[in-house]
Amino acid sequence: MITSLAPTAVETASSSLPELDSVNREAIVRLRMAALVSLIAELILPFYEIAFSGHPDWMAILIQTIWFALTVALLASTWHPRFSALWKPIVLLFASALAISSGFLSMKGASLGPFLFLLVLLPVGGACLPWEAGWQVGMSAICVFFGFAFACVLGWHGGLVISGLSAMVASILGSLLINEALTRQRLRIDRSLRALSRSENIFRRIFEISPSILMIFSVPDGLMVDCNPSFEATFGLKRSQAVGKTALELGLVTDSEAARGWLNSLKLGDRGASRDAAIFWGPDKQPIHCVYSWSTFELDDHLCVLVAGQDTTDRVRAEEELRRNRETMASRERLTAVGELASGIAHDLNNSLNALSLNLELLRMERDVPGHYRERLELLTRIVGDANATIGRLQDFARRRHDHPVKPVNLAEIIRESLEMVHSTLQESSSVSGPSISVETDVPQLPLILGEPAELRQIFLNLLLNARDAMPAGGVIHIGGKIDRGEVVVTVADEGNGIPAEYLDRVFDPFFTTKGERGTGLGLSVAYGAMARLGGSISAANAPSGGAVFTLRFPLAPVANVELAPQRESGRVQPRRVMVIDDDAENLNALSALFQSRGHSVVTNTSGDGALEELMREDCPIDVVFCDLGMPGVNGWEVARKVKSKPAPPAFYLFTGWAQEIPTDDPRRRWVDAVVPKPVEPCLLDRLLADAEASSDGAKPWS
Repeated sequence: MITSLAPTAVETASSSLPELDSVNREAIVRLRMAALVSLIAELILPFYEIAFSGHPDWMAILIQTIWFALTVALLASTWHPRFSALWKPIVLLFASALAISSGFLSMKGASLGPFLFLLVLLPVGGACLPWEAGWQVGMSAICVFFGFAFACVLGWHGGLVISGLSAMVASILGSLLINEALTRQRLRIDRSLRALSRSENIFRRIFEISPSILMIFSVPDGLMVDCNPSFEATFGLKRSQAVGKTALELGLVTDSEAARGWLNSLKLGDRGASRDAAIFWGPDKQPIHCVYSWSTFELDDHLCVLVAGQDTTDRVRAEEELRRNRETMASRERLTAVGELASGIAHDLNNSLNALSLNLELLRMERDVPGHYRERLELLTRIVGDANATIGRLQDFARRRHDHPVKPVNLAEIIRESLEMVHSTLQESSSVSGPSISVETDVPQLPLILGEPAELRQIFLNLLLNARDAMPAGGVIHIGGKIDRGEVVVTVADEGNGIPAEYLDRVFDPFFTTKGERGTGLGLSVAYGAMARLGGSISAANAPSGGAVFTLRFPLAPVANVELAPQRESGRVQPRRVMVIDDDAENLNALSALFQSRGHSVVTNTSGDGALEELMREDCPIDVVFCDLGMPGVNGWEVARKVKSKPAPPAFYLFTGWAQEIPTDDPRRRWVDAVVPKPVEPCLLDRLLADAEASSDGAKPWS
């Protein structure tokens, strides 16, 4: 098992001790071992002398006993707290005590063997201690001094003295040489250990405090050997949980084959760095983007790889958010440009449709029109109405409409009609591509909502066609409806692959599509704008079982709006003096002709400046003004503001193809009695003329 590099409190403390403490501990260990061996010998020799010798040498036994007692005292003193600081002089005192006691006993008749053995053995034994050569010289000096002293007292023969001293001198010289060699070796080892300890301590400190993610894996099995606190904080894993497991077991990676192949390719001395951010997986399977580098090395004779990573998740998210913001801004700029274009087109089309609608009404009023022509005129009138609804959807695309629907709608009936419209398309898709696509509905009778039927049918058509495109292999489209907390809730779900999580909050953006060239990215954007105008909402999500789910929430229609008041019969409208202001000649002529056919006197003007000159006269006979909004020079708002400043102003109706784009809270509305959209229904004109006297309060349902 490879040793972990994470430092513990004990290891950190021991690595910071000075050299002296290391030497002292080594000396204590060696002294204890030497004392234990000596005690065994000092017990065996007396026992052998008594048990197997016919004439035991009691003086020699006494020497062994004294040696035993002194050795026990030395062994016991090694556990004293201050022994590590005094072990060198204590050892010299111990040697002196042994030499003096043995010498005195030899003087009393004991055998000289133990004494001479002691003088020869002490320098050799002292050479095993980790002390400097000077202390070893002291040990040898003690032996030489007491050897000569007792030799003189005992009167030893020259040969014995010479031979004993020669042996002692040889042992002393040998022990000195051994001690010197061991000391130099120990000093070299100590220097190497200190350098290694400093290097390890520096590495440990860097390893612990580094803000980078540091991981060590064994090669090639990929087991984690160690990790640092930055790893723990980033991946939410404790070191104790991570060590001994692979990255796959920890859930850091999902591609085990790629990780195994990379580990098997590593050799000693390899190093490198990733060019792009790699994705690892953190707590709750959240992606963590990292750039990393690696280097291989040997640890406890095993090949390992150190991986240093930098968490770039925040930077990647910021870059992604910046990219999305740029795309959103670009889409908004495109939408603004296209919206302005759509608004202009809608205005021009509304002007044309208004002229067409008014001329159709004039034709219907002709008495000599054949009956079958009247049917065609009715058909053309309905076509104009449908074209007007289409223009409204064009304004939905630009999200510029601010009018609010007031018509109660049966949503279950709208869904049924939408299914009938898309039925043939779904059948055609099934016959062409093969897989079957069916629709299941669970929509009970629901309360009425406020909306525009053509608009609602378009929303459900878009959702049904999107569901079809999401199921190339076939499946079932589920439509459900219910009442939830005072709202009508409708869900449209498919059995496709669903919407990628990163796109869920973008599917309603204009021009955003996942269909490539087949999609425009406008269907859901139009639906979003329509639902917002209804006061409802539309949201997208993925079902747990797969597929996308779109949820539409509609507010209920107020009871007052559901119970429609019967239309008041206007009867014959009293002739009025009407001024029509419009720079479009076709609209001006058509509206003037319609009013004249109703018996009203009409004054026309093609500019705001010319109209103001006449309207601001004190004797101006005009009762009602129908004024276009967009005109060169002075626009309709300016004309209305100046006309309404008169003491007794005429009723003033702003007549424009931009009516749906004017917010209901626009402060300029106070200058007009109503904003009338183009194309206009002739019956609405009759009602406006009949109510001209009371129109100054502005509280009109059509405004």
